Amino acid sequence: MARTIAEIYNALALTKANLQELHDFVVDPANPSSVMDDADTLLADLRSTSKVAIWRLFLYVVAVGSWTVETLFDKLTAAINAIMAAKRPHTLRWYAEESKKYQYGHELIWADNQYSYAVYDAEARIIKYAAAQEVNSKVILKVAKEVNGVKAALTVTEKSAFTEFWNAWRDAGTKLEVVSLSADILKIDICIIRDRTVLAVNNSLLRDSSVFPIADALKTFGDALEFDGILRLSKLVDAIQLAEGVIDVAVRRAWHKPAGGTYSPVEMFVNSVAGHFVIDNEDSTWVYVDETIVNIES
Repeated sequence: MARTIAEIYNALALTKANLQELHDFVVDPANPSSVMDDADTLLADLRSTSKVAIWRLFLYVVAVGSWTVETLFDKLTAAINAIMAAKRPHTLRWYAEESKKYQYGHELIWADNQYSYAVYDAEARIIKYAAAQEVNSKVILKVAKEVNGVKAALTVTEKSAFTEFWNAWRDAGTKLEVVSLSADILKIDICIIRDRTVLAVNNSLLRDSSVFPIADALKTFGDALEFDGILRLSKLVDAIQLAEGVIDVAVRRAWHKPAGGTYSPVEMFVNSVAGHFVIDNEDSTWVYVDETIVNIES
C-alpha cells in the first residue's frame, strides 16, 4: 500500500539526519540538535515569510515522485489481482464456488471467453451447498439445495440440468460426477443425565415451556457441520453437554446409513456420502436419567 507524501518525506528527513556529512544542513542552524525536520515543520515554514532551504524542497519533490510511483504500483497490483481472480486455475474450491452460481432454467451464454447468464436471478440459484473432491482422477461434486431451511437433494430434473451446466463449463478432459442425495442417517443410543430442577419431563425448560435446550443444541450442532465434513461423536456430545439443564452425556453406540444403504456401526467419526446428516430421532434410543442438583449457599 502506498505511503503518504508526509510518510515518505519524514523517512527521507530521518535518513538525512543520520548522515554525518549532512549535519550542517539543518532547519535551525542556531539549534542543530534541537530541531528535527519533518513534513509538518516543512508545511508550517512554507506558510511563513521566511525562506525555506532548497534541500527541503528537493526532499519534498522526491517524496511526491515516490508517492506517485507507489500509487501507480498499487493500481497495477489491483489490476493484476483482478485478472488472476478471473483467470485462476480451476481448483476443487473453484468447482464448489461455481456450482453456487448455477441458475436453474437459465441459458448459458458464451461471452468474453467464459460462460455467463444474461441476467442475475437469485431465486434460480438453487445450489446452496457444494463441495468437491478428487477420487480416482475424477472430480466428485456433492451438492444440495435448501427447502424450508433444511438441506435437500436435487430432483432428477434439477440434477440433470445441473450436470449439463458442468458438461459445458468444466475443463476439457476432466471427468466429473454430480452427487446429490438425501441426507445420511445417524442412529444413536445415547444417555443424558438432566437436571430436573431445570428441565421438565418433555425436556422443555421449567421456567419457559416453549424452549427445548437439548433439541436446540442438536439443531445448532447440525447447522454448524461443514458440508461434506466429518461428523465426530465427541463433538455431538460436547454440543449436547452445553445445553441448559444437561449434566452429563454419553453416546453408547452409533450407526450410520447413507441414502438407500444399510446401517453400519460408527466408532468415533464418519464421513457423509451425501455431504450432510440427519439424526433419526424415532429409531434412536434416548435414555434420560433424572438428577436434582441443589446449590446450598453458606
